[in-house]
Amino acid sequence: MSTNEASNKVEETEERYDRFYLSHMQSVRSASGNYYLNQRFVGKGGNGTTFFVTCTSGHNQGVQFALKVFHKISDEKRRSRFLDEIEHYRALNHPALLNIYDTGTYQSEHREYPFAVVDYIPDTLENIIGMGSPNVTRLDAIRYVYNVASGMACLHRQKNPIVHRDIKPANILVHGQSARLGDLGLAKVLMAHEDEEDPEEVAAYAAMPFFYRTPELVNIARGVSVELTPASDIYQLGLVLYRSLTGYNPQIRPANVTDEIVLDIRKIEGVSSGLLDPLIEAMLANDSADRPSATQVMQRLNQVHSAVCTADLQATGIMR
Repeated sequence: MSTNEASNKVEETEERYDRFYLSHMQSVRSASGNYYLNQRFVGKGGNGTTFFVTCTSGHNQGVQFALKVFHKISDEKRRSRFLDEIEHYRALNHPALLNIYDTGTYQSEHREYPFAVVDYIPDTLENIIGMGSPNVTRLDAIRYVYNVASGMACLHRQKNPIVHRDIKPANILVHGQSARLGDLGLAKVLMAHEDEEDPEEVAAYAAMPFFYRTPELVNIARGVSVELTPASDIYQLGLVLYRSLTGYNPQIRPANVTDEIVLDIRKIEGVSSGLLDPLIEAMLANDSADRPSATQVMQRLNQVHSAVCTADLQATGIMR
C-alpha cells in the first residue's frame, strides 16, 4: 500500500468515527449516573453534535435539555477545546452564559465521545435577524447585545481572562427578550505562559468565523506574531451590533479567511443614532488598543437602552 493510500485509509476511518449519531429514544448515561433520552437531532457544528433530550432520572428528571456531544474524535486539539469549554462553563455563573448541568462520556466502537448537558434554548440570533432589513425591533436588538456584552464582560474579568473569539449571531441563544452567549469551544484563556497560536489551525478552524473575523485573528492566521486580547471579542460584538440594527454584516465577504478586512459601515438611522454610530466605530477600530472594554461597551449600551425604551414608550404607548 502506498503512503497516499495509507493516508487516505486513515482519513476515511477518522471521518467515519467523526460521524456521530444517537438513535431516536436512545438513552445516554452521564458520569453522575443520570439518564438522558434522545428526542431528536438539533444540529451539528464544527466541534459537536447537539440533541434535544429529556432527563429520565435524578434531580432534574422530567426536564428537557440540550446534550452536546463532541464528535470530532480524530482531532485531539478540538477534543481538548471541547473539554476546556466544559470546564470554563462549570467555573462561571452568569445569566447571560449557558448553564452546564451534567457531563459524561459516551462510548461507541471503542471510541469515547465526551458530552455536556446544557440549557436548551431553541432559537439563535442568526435565525431571527434574517438578512436585509432588520427583523427585530431596535429595543430587542439593543437588549440582546447588551445581554451578550454582560456575559462577555464576565469572561474578560476572570483572573485569567477568557477570549471567546467566536462571537456571532449563530452563537447567541435567544429566548423572549433575553440572550445568552454560547459555544465556548474556541475560547482562549490568557495565561502568562500560554503556547503560541498555530496559524494553520486558526486559519482552518472555526476559531476564525468567516464573516466575523477580527484584525488580530487574521494576523495570527497569516503567521504574524500578535497578542490576542479581549479586544478581539469587542470587534466581533461590534459586527453583531451593526447587523442586529441594520440586517447587514458590514464585513465584506472575503475570498480567503486571511484576506484584508474590508468594512462597509453606513450611518445608523433612527433613534439613538447619535449614540450608536460612535459606539460602533469605536468597537470596530482596526487598532485593538482603540476599542472600548466590555464594561465600557455596557455603560454606553445602558445609555442607548434607556433612550430607546423612552422612545419606544412614546411611539407605542406600551411599556416593554
